[in-house]
Amino acid sequence: MDQKRIDGDISGAFIAFSSGTGTLEKIAEVMSKVSLKQLDAPCILYNLNGYYNRLKELLNHMIEKGLSDQERQKGIFFADDLMQIQEMLSFVKADGEK
Repeated sequence: MDQKRIDGDISGAFIAFSSGTGTLEKIAEVMSKVSLKQLDAPCILYNLNGYYNRLKELLNHMIEKGLSDQERQKGIFFADDLMQIQEMLSFVKADGEK
């Protein structure tokens, strides 16, 4: 399977753990597709020990500068622990069953 391929049809959510630039590239692609409503799946970033704090700050900065808005970033989430990820996934599953 091509690691660069992102397929929203095979997943109810995208979860990113702390990693390097290759993962950052995939995160950017997923966040873009989520914000453009090309994917109906949440992008969850596991913010273990604040790893993604700077990315979160950047996304907020984009909103402050008028280059993005809350609606566009609606499907992007940061989870500080595995319990939060589990809760988010439970919500996605419950929402998908409606």
